[in-house]
Order: sequence, then C-alpha cells, then structure tokens
Amino acid sequence: MKKAVRLGLLAEALQGDESFVHRGFLAKKSADRLLVERDGHLRGFWTAGKEAYVWTAAGYTQPSFRTASLPEALKYTLIEIARH
Repeated sequence: MKKAVRLGLLAEALQGDESFVHRGFLAKKSADRLLVERDGHLRGFWTAGKEAYVWTAAGYTQPSFRTASLPEALKYTLIEIARH
C-alpha cells in the first residue's frame, strides 16, 4: 500500500472517531505525515512506509511506536496519545 493511502486511511479513521474529535483532537495530513494536534498543540505525528505506521511524539527525533496494522495504529492513538 502506498504511504499516502496508508496515512489517509488513518486520518479518516481518527476523524471518524467521536471521542477523538470530542476531546479536541485533530488529525491533519500533509504530504508525508499525519499530524496529531489538540487545541493547536502538536502531540506528534505518524509517518508510513509501505508496510508500517510509525509514531513519533512531539519533541522527539526517534519514533516510539511502529505497527503494520491500521487498527493497532488507531488503538495506539486513541489509548496512548488521546487519553490526556
């Protein structure tokens, strides 16, 4: 699967989740990453390879999570990132 398609699917899944949106989170797709923001503050971003989603938290230079699964990337975002 192409990187842009993979990120687009994750963006759609996040923006379609009521709890994510209700808590003030926003997923904004750029050419090569998916930014996750809350109230104008960057929480981090997803990038994608042909076979994996990769999460890097804001302020860090190294990724902290990787998965090949869209459901796992969505779950990680909703539980680990958007819980605060």
